[in-house]
Amino acid sequence: MAVKIKRERPDQRRHHRVTAPMYVHVGGQKYRAADWSLGGLRIDGYAGELPTIGAELPCQLTLPFQGFDVTFDAKAEVVRLEAESRMVAFRYTELGERERELMSHFIEELVRGTMVDVEDTIQRIDVPVTPASLQPDASPAKALPTRRRPARALVMSAVYAVLGFIVFGYTGLLLYTNFYRLEVQTAVIASPVETVASQAEGRIKIGGLKPGDPVRAGDTIVTLVDNQLEREIELADIAVKEQKAKLIFMKRRQADELERLQSFAAIDLKGAEQIRIEIDGLTSQLHLAEAQLARLTSLQKKGFTTDTKVDEAHKAVIALRHAIEGKRVELRSRVEIAGANVGKRHYNGTNLVGEIGQIEAQVRLAEHEIQLAHQKFLALANHRARLAVTAPFDGTVLELPHVDNGHVRRGDVIAIIEQRTKRHVLAFLNQDEVMRVGIGDDVTLFVAALSESLKGRVVSIDRTSGFITEQNSRQNPGYRWRGPVDRSAKVTIAFEDPARVTDPERYRSGLPVIVVFPQRSTSSLFASIRGRIDRAM
Repeated sequence: MAVKIKRERPDQRRHHRVTAPMYVHVGGQKYRAADWSLGGLRIDGYAGELPTIGAELPCQLTLPFQGFDVTFDAKAEVVRLEAESRMVAFRYTELGERERELMSHFIEELVRGTMVDVEDTIQRIDVPVTPASLQPDASPAKALPTRRRPARALVMSAVYAVLGFIVFGYTGLLLYTNFYRLEVQTAVIASPVETVASQAEGRIKIGGLKPGDPVRAGDTIVTLVDNQLEREIELADIAVKEQKAKLIFMKRRQADELERLQSFAAIDLKGAEQIRIEIDGLTSQLHLAEAQLARLTSLQKKGFTTDTKVDEAHKAVIALRHAIEGKRVELRSRVEIAGANVGKRHYNGTNLVGEIGQIEAQVRLAEHEIQLAHQKFLALANHRARLAVTAPFDGTVLELPHVDNGHVRRGDVIAIIEQRTKRHVLAFLNQDEVMRVGIGDDVTLFVAALSESLKGRVVSIDRTSGFITEQNSRQNPGYRWRGPVDRSAKVTIAFEDPARVTDPERYRSGLPVIVVFPQRSTSSLFASIRGRIDRAM
């Protein structure tokens, strides 16, 4: 499709107006701009209700640029309307600096004529020209014998031949370099790097390490001292000691209570023995009372005594029997209680006394509390050990951003560790160059600092991480593109022979490298022709 350019008088318009494809998202619809410039754009056939003049609308502009669509946001004000043709003209009110630079570059290329369609190029080539004769002019010098030819002419011919060989050779070298090879000087030797951030706020203790020292996996690099954590550890240690002191006190109480119960047990034994003695005494009195009752009963039958004395003797016998039975019941009760509560309680004849059971429960509780306090202390100590920064792999300390005993906050970088056993090359290309590089291409690596050439292979191409910024807006997800001349594409190159670059002192990270890529064509036509030539060869 031919690209048309409109030129207006300088007193009417400030910018060139072009009809190159530009798509506009406005009012929920997508339109192709009838024409546009750096100052605004015009849309024909506007759908829906026409906006009012002076209304400011958000819009999204899309430019087809070098094989991909470039989309960016802008705000425009309605400056002109035609209700019959439903034409709306806008003027940009908010447009980013990079977006304006990209549109300016696009229009300048159109104005200069460097950006045209293939059809237009073929039409320019297919212009008829006047044919010329291919027959060389007659040269009388060929008719002359060799001995009569001028020596100066021969010398000059040789000089011209040599110069022509040099010129054509240099031209061929330039063509080969520019069309078949791509040389990039923005590359460095790199290795995996681990950045360690602080997990808490506090002071750091570096010890004897310094940047450049080697470390092994698991070695402590930086110790983080958290004042709040240290306070909790000290309180936990005090709590353990407090519980141990409490346990010692409860064990002493337990020992005292056991001695007290032993004394009570001796008293119980003495009381039981006293009751047995009383029972024996009452039993003897009962025998005497029964004998007295038998004598009085015999005398009563003979009429020598009265019935009153016999009744009194009988009452005495009954009272003694009841007393003996009461003492026996008391003795059995004491024996049973003493057997059931031996070492625990004491029966004083009225109530059970003794706190040995409660004291033993308190002793067990104190022992359990000591275990819990010790576990809390160990948990805090383990957390303190986890705050220490250890090396995740065998490597080298590249940087320690903070001084010894310096204060850091949560998330601050406190150490940078490099894995020096692995090496690769990072090449930074612009967006035109990265289009000519492919994954798996064999490349030549020249380390200028070492004057050494190596072989490598492209393993990954990252065009987007440095070239675009992701927009997290839910209403307008997309990308915001950076300038096309920025070296924002990253190409990772692996060494063909990793054994040659195992010396970490020789092949240090950061050494500059010149990378020579086999250049690929960005045109599908040229790429197919070149592919056929390569297969034929």
